[in-house]
This record gives sequence, structure tokens and C-alpha cells, in this order.
Amino acid sequence: MINTNRTEGLRALIRQGLQAVSQQSTAAHLGDRSTYVGMSDIGQHWECPRAALARKVLPTTNSLERLLTLQRGHWFESGVGKALASLGLYVLPQLEINWQHQGVPIKAHLDFVLVWGAPVNAIRILEVKSTDKLPASPHDSHLLQLHGQIGLLAQAWDKPVFSLRAEDGTLLHEKMTFPQLCRAQLGLQLPKQAEKLSIEAWLLCLSMKDVTTFGPYTFNQAMLDTALDHAVQLWGDLTAHRAGNLSLSQVTCAQGFYPICSYCEYNGDCPKFPQGVHMPQWEPALEKLAALKEQRTALDNEIKEMETVLKLVHRQSGTRDWVDTGNYRFRMSVAAGRSTLNREALHEELTAIFRFEGLGNIDVDALLARCERVGSPFEKLSISPIN
Repeated sequence: MINTNRTEGLRALIRQGLQAVSQQSTAAHLGDRSTYVGMSDIGQHWECPRAALARKVLPTTNSLERLLTLQRGHWFESGVGKALASLGLYVLPQLEINWQHQGVPIKAHLDFVLVWGAPVNAIRILEVKSTDKLPASPHDSHLLQLHGQIGLLAQAWDKPVFSLRAEDGTLLHEKMTFPQLCRAQLGLQLPKQAEKLSIEAWLLCLSMKDVTTFGPYTFNQAMLDTALDHAVQLWGDLTAHRAGNLSLSQVTCAQGFYPICSYCEYNGDCPKFPQGVHMPQWEPALEKLAALKEQRTALDNEIKEMETVLKLVHRQSGTRDWVDTGNYRFRMSVAAGRSTLNREALHEELTAIFRFEGLGNIDVDALLARCERVGSPFEKLSISPIN
């Protein structure tokens, strides 16, 4: 039998340790985040201004789940750093850019900057993100963060605003231009103008089992302007809130369906979700449903793992027939993929045919709409945790 008290005690001990590590790391590398606008703040403001301001003015929760998620990102980042270092590449980890825009203090922390000197003269920014499941496309907030980083690097190239710290937070170089810092840290001679180099940025997303990349992205003045505008807006809201002239309820929140809302630490009193009727008697039912869904997910994962192993066994057995195990038999076969209709391709084909036949006046969209069938409405249960 599991000793619940001792188990919870061990969990609490791990949580306290992770909290201490998180606080030490933040203090060493990021400093007081309430005194400036960071690139991740700008990305979050792009998605939800209310959440971005709340992160600046409200204390964060220190649940074990949140701390593990944060530390997973640090662990992945550390692993990527060691992998790059093992290849003998010139890498600047956690490069810091201090910038002022319309009186707003902005700090950008770039996960990794890879540097090649003459004759290549190339810079590659690598931003690392950890995810439970790899995304099919990059999040808007991550893209804006990345464009802000590459924009500031290019714009501040010859300004003494670059700093670099050791892994323990010790300041190695401060208030240097980027070429000066590369000369001091890496011994590389770089051009004095950023325009003379190839500068690209990449987004690296890692899960526990796989990795995907998005890029390359290059300097884009419009995206940099957008990032700086969001910094000004967030700093203005922060200043107004500190002066008592703005409450969180007055700040715009993410509109429409947004997956991040379920994970937001500040959704408890978010105006996006009307409070409605308070019915605490249904709390046990929702807790049980959430637990059952977790069990289903765990079972699905276990089933997939066992199926993967058995497929491998059949493949290695060298037979295309059934494998007899006694009371059961199994074999692996290849099934045809599911056939689907590409609506966009059909639209283009019909448009081309009608135009060739002199029937360009036919509305292809209306024609397709008449051939579509819409299913009956159905009821859907939505459940969101209150953090």
C-alpha cells in the first residue's frame, strides 16, 4: 500500500527544490522582470494583453506541474547547448540586448546565437521551445518573439547594448557592440555593419520524443515595429496599473477560442469567462471526469507502445503470415490510406475547366456549397480548469 503522506511529502520536497532552482535561475539571468519588457512578454501581449499584464503584476503559482513545465524548458535548452558545444561551434548562449524604445526599457534574451566569421560571415539565432506535442505551425507569440530578437540584433549591431553571462549568471561582458563581444568572447572579427552578414533565425520545438524546426526567418522591419508597439502598449498598461488608473478587468483579453486559455495562470476571474451560477456540488463529478480522461490517455499511450513492439516483432520474424502465440495470433499488414477530397484543388480544377469552356460566369464557390452536406448540430461539453 502506498503511504500517501510520505508520497505527498516527497512531492512537496521536489516542488520546493524546483521553485528554488527557478528563482535562482531567474535572478541570475533575467533579473527583476518587472523593471523591463522582455521578448516573451511582447509575444504574450500579442496573444492576450491581460495575461501579459497579469504576469507582471500578480504573483505566479508555484504548483509542481507549472514548475516541471518551466524546468523542462531549461533542461531542453541545456541539452541543446551541450549538443552545439560538442560540435565545436562558436555559440553565444543567452545573449542579452538592452534597448530603449520611446522610453520603454526592453531586454531580449536570445537562447543561442551561432557565429561564423570570415569568409562565411553568418549569424544564426536559435530559439528553443519545449512542448508536450509538436505543433504543426509556429505559435504567433513565438514568431513575434523571434522577429523581435533578430530585429534588435540587426538594429543594435554597432551599439554598446550587448551583454553575456556565464552559466551561473556571472557577468562576462557588458555594454559592448556585437562585433566587440564576438571578438572578446570568441576571437572572431566581424564586419562593423550588420548588412554585410547573413542573419537568420530559427525556432526549434522539442517534445520528449521528437523535434521540429520552423524557419529560417530574416530581418523584417514591419514585424520589429509590431513587436516594439506591443512593448510600448504593455509598458503603458503597467505604468497605469501601478498608478491605480487601470485594473486587469479593463485590459483586453484573448478573443474567441484560444487553446492557451486553459493553461493561463490568470483565468480564474478573466472576463472572457462569465462566472455564471456557482454549483460546488458538481466539483467531484468534474474531478472524476478529468481523472478518467487522464486514465484514457495513459491507456491509449500504453496500447500504442504495445502495438509498436508487436509490429516490430512481426517485422523481425521474417514472415508475412500470422504468428501463433497459443491462445492468440497476430500479424502486421499495410492498410491503404484514407481517401480525402482536396477542396482547394477541386476549386482550382473546376475554375480552370469552366474558364476553358467559356463558362467563367459560374460561381464555383456556390456550386461547391450546394454539394456540401452539413451534419446535425450536436451538444458539446467544455471544461476548463480555474487556475
